Amino acid sequence: MKITRSKFILLTVIAIIAIAWCATIFKFSAMNSETSNGKSTGIVEQVIVKVLDATNEAGITDSHPDDEKLAKAASLINAPLRKVAHATVYFVLAMILLALGRVIFGSKKYLLTCAAAVLLCFLFAMTDEYHQTFVDGRTGQFMDVLIDTAGACIGTLLFSSYYLAWWIGHKSKSLSPRDQTSEITE
Repeated sequence: MKITRSKFILLTVIAIIAIAWCATIFKFSAMNSETSNGKSTGIVEQVIVKVLDATNEAGITDSHPDDEKLAKAASLINAPLRKVAHATVYFVLAMILLALGRVIFGSKKYLLTCAAAVLLCFLFAMTDEYHQTFVDGRTGQFMDVLIDTAGACIGTLLFSSYYLAWWIGHKSKSLSPRDQTSEITE
């Protein structure tokens, strides 16, 4: 199998993106629980304030909660939002790995590429959760591994849906009008 220069460059770029994304996940996991929770709660508070400001300006609401209510609302939203963030980062990782697999294998081993992407995401989630057991205030939770893997599965399904739609469109364009008619009647 000969690798062209452009394919090698594309492989290198996608591999660097995959490594950078894994390093980013690892960096977030290395934050102690107080720092990690504080950052995400702070972001949630800022979003709530921005949404309230926008809806107040538009005349939809007339709400000005005090700091205590704002902190309570952010705290309630923060926990489920962190789980969504878990799934989202592995959704992205799966997409990157699928793109890498497509460059390496093309469409020949697509199901294998999908299975490998999900398996690699699962294994990375396991090692990431294990890594968290060494970080102050953090614990490794298998439920987070399952959430991460679910995000990877959703990413794989969406990527596959796009790929299938492209493949069907590509196949129908490659058939001549006569072939399309005979294929429909068969």
